[in-house]
Amino acid sequence: MSGDTGGAAEAAAEAEEDAPLGRGFGHGKVILIGEHAVVHGHAALAAGISTGIAVEARAGRTPGETRLRVPAWNLEASVGDGTPVGRALEAIVRRIEAPGLDFVADARIPSRAGLGSSAAMSVAIARAAAAAVGRADATDAIDAAVMAAEEVFHGSPSGIDAAAAKSGVTGRFTRATGWQPVPVLQKITICVGLSGRPRDTAAQVAAVGRLRDRLPAAGEVLALLGRLADDGGAALAKGDVDGLGRIMDAAHGLLAALRLSSPELETLVHAARAAGAVGAKLTGAGGGGAVIALAPGHARDVLARWRAAGYEGFLADIVAAPAGGPAAAIGGAPR
Repeated sequence: MSGDTGGAAEAAAEAEEDAPLGRGFGHGKVILIGEHAVVHGHAALAAGISTGIAVEARAGRTPGETRLRVPAWNLEASVGDGTPVGRALEAIVRRIEAPGLDFVADARIPSRAGLGSSAAMSVAIARAAAAAVGRADATDAIDAAVMAAEEVFHGSPSGIDAAAAKSGVTGRFTRATGWQPVPVLQKITICVGLSGRPRDTAAQVAAVGRLRDRLPAAGEVLALLGRLADDGGAALAKGDVDGLGRIMDAAHGLLAALRLSSPELETLVHAARAAGAVGAKLTGAGGGGAVIALAPGHARDVLARWRAAGYEGFLADIVAAPAGGPAAAIGGAPR
């Protein structure tokens, strides 16, 4: 009996030693309307979605080392390995003052699909690290850590991805005014379709810039996308899902005119509409990545139509948010 008792105590001690010291969550994001317009000073309408990345922080198994594993992405990184992920991890733990931790991420969104994966991961790691060292309420340090990580990944990030990843709500964003929460009358379920083709944001942004220089009318298209972003915000405030769908369709046509679509994205958009979607468009930089669709009552039909065409997809929610409601009070945990 004493041997059994000793074994049980040892197992309990091992379990306690391996227990998470902190947990964090970062929301994925979709740009509803206004991608590329925002680069040129116009508005974009974006939303943090219910699906994202959850991270657990544990005591490091190797003294002095900080490591990250993301099994869904077949990714492993550590501080000092010279990779972008390793450098971003170092930036986070330095600002949180949380060395010697191991992080494991449960990623429910793909990487390089225009869904804000780097910001979601950075937010989740920063929150888990802060919780692990008793600084869960240190929002300034967490914000600084996320920005530092995003600078590793993107050079000069706009901040739109980080704002959506932290808050989990919908916002209007311009470079001049930053992120401003937008009221959403009712929860909206969106279909997210994955093209399977990684997007290259820098290349697409540069291509649109060249087109604007050579074709002045392209600047008018970008301005119209910005106006549609504001129309989309008004539709969300009224709960006008059909109206938002029409705006999404118009926005996709404009993005295609800017040569940002692809055969895969067009297949996803037209399949969604054929399955009953009231609106569908590419989201993010274009050229690859993902498509979003609004299909009240037909969301499962859209996913089935995409699967039949050889594409994967998932459902996510855009949460309801009252006018003037604080974004911080809504974000922070998966719903």
